[in-house]
Amino acid sequence: MMKSILISLTIICDVTWTVYAINCYRCLKANSDTCEGESVYCPNATQCMVVSEVYQVAYETYHSIKKDCNPGFRCESLYYTNYNDVLLRINVHCCSEDNCNTDSYKMPPENIERKGKICTVCIGEGLTECISNNTERCIYPGDLCVNYIGRYKDPGGKIVEFSHKGCISPLSCKYKVNALFGLKHVENVRFTCDPGK
Repeated sequence: MMKSILISLTIICDVTWTVYAINCYRCLKANSDTCEGESVYCPNATQCMVVSEVYQVAYETYHSIKKDCNPGFRCESLYYTNYNDVLLRINVHCCSEDNCNTDSYKMPPENIERKGKICTVCIGEGLTECISNNTERCIYPGDLCVNYIGRYKDPGGKIVEFSHKGCISPLSCKYKVNALFGLKHVENVRFTCDPGK
């Protein structure tokens, strides 16, 4: 009797695991609105995702896209940071069927009504802290103020050393620059987030 129960439990566990596992397309392309990849098995995920990223600096705009299994990012969420004439936005779109992440680049319209706190804003070249008396109101009430110094590789392949202060969403603060894919993180010298005023 006990052996039958154990066998039944094993079968139920196997079926449950199979039901919840999913296959997703996987690809990544910097400076593009589309990418095509192969289907991969996602043993630890129940959702596929399409992550769209836009990086704007001065008059240059780069779009990047990533498709993959969702490792735990919050779905239908916008991660963003902005400061002066630089804007970074990341949109995560999820779905729950095999190979459902076929969408191309998707970015919701920018919210231009600012209701958040006030942060110091500046951008500087090199690995020294930028200094400024300029301030900016953040987009959302829960946004934080970021103070960043570090290196990254832009979608054109150029290594950039810079510092910045500005507004950042709580999710962007949580995942830091390491979550970026169009902008390749090289080194964080400083990355702090404060509540602001």
